[in-house]
Amino acid sequence: MKHRIIASIGLALLMLLGFAGGASAADKVKAVASFSILGDMVKQVGGDRVDVITLVGPNGDAHVYQPTPADAKNLAAAQILFTNGLGFEGWMDRLEKSSGFKGTVVVASTGVKPRTMVEDAKTITDPHAWQSLANGRLYVTNIRDGLIAVDPEGKSFYEANTAKYLDEIVKEESDVKAALAALPQDRRKIITSHGAFGYFGAAYGLEIIAP
Repeated sequence: MKHRIIASIGLALLMLLGFAGGASAADKVKAVASFSILGDMVKQVGGDRVDVITLVGPNGDAHVYQPTPADAKNLAAAQILFTNGLGFEGWMDRLEKSSGFKGTVVVASTGVKPRTMVEDAKTITDPHAWQSLANGRLYVTNIRDGLIAVDPEGKSFYEANTAKYLDEIVKEESDVKAALAALPQDRRKIITSHGAFGYFGAAYGLEIIAP
């Protein structure tokens, strides 16, 4: 009898722990990020309070991405959507409408001073703003504010993660500038197939050549 009672108590505790774990997972903020770099930023700020689904993975092209039914389903269930903005995700409005998304939209590039670029013989807004680490800091603070808006109880958590992340970005930018300072002026040129590095070149004194 004694063993059966102990076994019953043990089973009850396991069930309680299981339910508690499920509740914890259910309590996480459900977030969607449009592409991999932005998704990583959201994970750095959100930590284990946020469940992040990224639409365009690291090997995808966000310019020409075709959303799937699974994307619409994930977005419909999300509380918050993070986009780059600046025309980067031309398909996003259609996805939002088709999914019936009713949550909060955060445009991570808000506050960035946009540059222009030439694409297909047209001058357009250059959306690749995160490649300047100064702009990257704006992205991170916009992400923080968006998460606080949908999860006020996590305010101190998000602020602490953001402060740590911003410190790491500042250090990284210092290292980048120090490394590039060692390059002679006539060697500060990058040839690339796509003119997507305008913010990077302007921030760090490089000439970007893209045929």
